[in-house]
Amino acid sequence: DLQLNKEKLVLQIGDTYTVTPIILPDDANNKNVIYSSEDQNIITIDDKGLIKAIKEGNTKAVVKTEEGDITKEINIIVVPKLGEDEVSFDESLKVQQNEITGWDIKNNSVNKIKEMINTKYTIEIYNDKDELLSDDQLVGTGSKIRLIDENGTIKMEYEIIIYGDINGDGKINALDLLVLQRHIIELQKL
Repeated sequence: DLQLNKEKLVLQIGDTYTVTPIILPDDANNKNVIYSSEDQNIITIDDKGLIKAIKEGNTKAVVKTEEGDITKEINIIVVPKLGEDEVSFDESLKVQQNEITGWDIKNNSVNKIKEMINTKYTIEIYNDKDELLSDDQLVGTGSKIRLIDENGTIKMEYEIIIYGDINGDGKINALDLLVLQRHIIELQKL
């Protein structure tokens, strides 16, 4: 099998992202993969899996195993680069490309998170199952913050990472440890 760390990705023009494929089984003889872009005018991808966003549009990055012809795709949306006047985040947060860390686990409800973002766009927050969250719900690892313009177009999408919240429920507790243990003994993949 071939597993990728993302199925969908939103990048701003000029951003880069490295695809990290996992070839299964772990002891496979040939773990080489071939990377390609469906539209090299929108994104390029090198032989190490480094994607670079070139111009606005939608396309796919394709990863194929050399042996077995297993192919997986990442849907990629490239959006224009946001200016500093279009979005800013609370100084406690660390924003690196489309991932945001630094969340306080005691203040991770949708309405509290919206207060930490200053933007002219509408903020929508979705859980890891792509379900829109209401203001009183908790946000967990894997949730997405989408900035939407007045036409309903996604201007940017950020992924939330809360260290310790492995199962994505917005809480750090024994359930996260259980998910990690199941991953270690290979009963469940993260």
